[in-house]
Formats: sequence, structure tokens, C-alpha cells
Amino acid sequence: MNAIFIASRETSKLRYLILFYFFLLIFEGTLRKWLLPQLSSPLLLIRDPVVIWIYITAFTQNLFPRDRFTMSFLGLSYLFLLVGLLEATMASGHPLSVVLYGWRTNFLHLPLLFLIPKVFKLEDVKELGRWVLMLMIPMSVLMIYQFASPVGHFINRIAGEGDGLQITSVMGKVRPAGTFSFTTGAVQYLSLAASFILYGLIQKNIYSNKLIILASISLLAAVAVSGSRSALASVGTIVIMGIIALLLNPVLLRQSYRFVALGLVIAVSLGLLPFVQEGIEVMTTRLVLANAAEEGAGGTGGRFLGSFLEPFLQIDRLPFWGYGLGMGTNAGSGLLTGKVEFLLAEGEWGRVIFESGAILGSFYLGLRVVLAIWLFLQSLAWAGKGEILALLLCGNCVLGVINGQLGQATTLGFIVFCAGLCLAAAQDLTREGNHENSLG
Repeated sequence: MNAIFIASRETSKLRYLILFYFFLLIFEGTLRKWLLPQLSSPLLLIRDPVVIWIYITAFTQNLFPRDRFTMSFLGLSYLFLLVGLLEATMASGHPLSVVLYGWRTNFLHLPLLFLIPKVFKLEDVKELGRWVLMLMIPMSVLMIYQFASPVGHFINRIAGEGDGLQITSVMGKVRPAGTFSFTTGAVQYLSLAASFILYGLIQKNIYSNKLIILASISLLAAVAVSGSRSALASVGTIVIMGIIALLLNPVLLRQSYRFVALGLVIAVSLGLLPFVQEGIEVMTTRLVLANAAEEGAGGTGGRFLGSFLEPFLQIDRLPFWGYGLGMGTNAGSGLLTGKVEFLLAEGEWGRVIFESGAILGSFYLGLRVVLAIWLFLQSLAWAGKGEILALLLCGNCVLGVINGQLGQATTLGFIVFCAGLCLAAAQDLTREGNHENSLG
């Protein structure tokens, strides 16, 4: 009994450390923009010591994951680091800090993905979803205020000291970032909230009707003022996952009138509000202008496919071991040139291939593709058994696992955390049935 008690206590400690990681993911932008802008650069890595602390705690309790994916990524990480260090000292000569940051970007946080399902069970994920939905309400209010405020307003500043401002959309409107340093964080949070909203709408008695309605209103309002095509695409992906889940479950499909009716009522009601109408006008204008600008490159689809193909079209000009680990990250460019920019490629596949070469880079990207396929198949199988949360959460991370820009700290955090929640929600019910601890 004493051994069980100790293990339970340590698992609880890991749970709270992982929640602390999530809390920092949501609010590190608040620290970097408004509270401690003078510490913006070190705060960019604020979750790194937390994830190391999590790993140390997991090791002491023999809970550190040893599955094939984790071991494969760890093996690749040693090889990447060795090649990066050799190239930095013998060829490129760029600083050791750049190599270490590149290694950190590619590998440091990935084991957390496989540790989360060792600590969180299905009920934990549901309870975390409740907090995500509650936070969606003030997050939406903040984004609406940012949208309505002038571009130069304090509420729309970027991380760090100085007079930098958030990126704009069209018609003189900013793309609201919420509590995050940049708009991509807000987009990823909206997508996560959409997963739990659809879960509560489709499966009864998960969350209160009041919370679902308020969170739904908040989500739709935030998307309307986001000025971001990515927000539409991300939430749309969750809706597609929800449709797949309904098609796999005839009983849930027959009950989906609740989801459709509530969604229509909320959408029509919100459409009458002036700020929502203005947001829709901004979004529509941005879509038209962006599509016209990308028409020569094959449109949005051509740009998306190009992000995968670009590095392979330039392999003949690429050094065998690439240009150097870490050079393609924004932080790496800042250390090398003093400017935050894309030195090698804007897309993730281009960054990895140009940094580490065609062979090493392809192995790493291939492993990520295999992981994404496995996550989707696991979630799909579980949805077929009637539990759809894993499939909805998979919509948040599956494309990110394949092609997400891990060099962007917030994107890395959301990909890893959402994939971990996806696995935690896809566990066998016999394991979660006896689970008595919750986040509350």
C-alpha cells in the first residue's frame, strides 16, 4: 500500500508539472508582452527547464517513456547533435549556442508527447477541457478588444521592449494575438477550444449547456475578428474530424441535431453584432486579397504543397550534412545576424532539410509522418468504439506533427501538448475506469 501511495503521489506531482507547462504555454506571451518585456528573450525558453524537471521526475519514478517512437527520436537526436557539433567546429564555424538551440527545437520537448498519456487519463483530459472552455470566454473578450483598438495601442504590442506591433490584416486592423506573443498562438488555442466544444455538443453530459453555449459564442466571435485564414482552416479541420466521428457512430449522428441547431442559432445571432460584421468584412477582404496574391503560385493549395517540395527541388545544391543545425530557426538567425528572420526556409520541411541535409533530415521528417499517421489511426479506431475526443484532439496536432514549425516556441508547445492529450484520450477504457484522480 505504501508503494502504491508513493507512486500515486509522484504521478500527481507529474500531473501538476505538466499543467504548469500548459499554463506557461498560454500565458508566457502575457509575460513577454506586458509584464516583463525586458526579459522577453529568456522567457521564450521558460518551458524548457519545466520540461527537463518533468523528465527528471519521470526518470526517478521509472515513468519516462521507452516506446519505439521515443527511442527512435532519442537515437536521432544523438546523431543530429553529433553531426551539428562536428559541422559547427570543422565547417560552418557558427556558435555552439545555435547548434544547441536547433537540437532543442527538434527534440527536447518530443518525449513529453509520450509521457502525458502515462500521467493523464481520459477523465483528466475532459477536466482540462473544462478549463480550456472557461478560459475561451476571457480570451475572446481580449481578442475583440485588440481588434477594436488602434494598431499602435499598448494592448497590441509585440513581445520585448521597443515599439513593435502585432501583424496587421487589412483595413487597418490588427490580427489579435490574445495572451500570446503572436497570432499563431491564438489560432492554436481557438482550435483546441473547438475540439472540446464539439465534444461537449456531440456527446451529452460532458460539460454544462451554459458553458458550451458561452464557449461557442466566444469561439465564433474570436474567429470572426481573428483576420486569420489559419484560424478558419484550423477550426474547419476540427469540424471535419467531428463529421468523421459522427459518420463512424450512427447513434451520435442521429443526435447531432443538437450540434447543428445550436451552431446555427449562435452563428445567426452573432452575425447581427456590429463588431462581428466588421470582423467578417475584414476576413472576407483578406481572403480575396490573399488568394489573388497567391494565384500565380497555384493558390493556397499550391503554396501548401510547395512547402513540402521546395527543399527536395534544391537538393543538388545542398551540402551533404546541410548548412548547420539551428540555422533555420528564428532564434538561430538572431544569434547569427542579430535579426529575427528565415535564413534558410520559411517552411518546416525546408528548415529541417537545409539544416541537416537530405539524409538525416528525411529520416527525421519521415518519423514525424509515421507518428502522425499512427496518431490518426489510433484516434480513428477509438472513435469507432464511441469515444470521439481523441479524434477531435488529433485535428489539432496531426498536421503540426507533419509540418508544424517547431522553431516557433508556442507552435512546438501546442503540437506536443495536443498530441499528448490525444494519446491520453485514446487509452483503453479499462485503464481509465479505475482512475480516481482528476485535475480539479
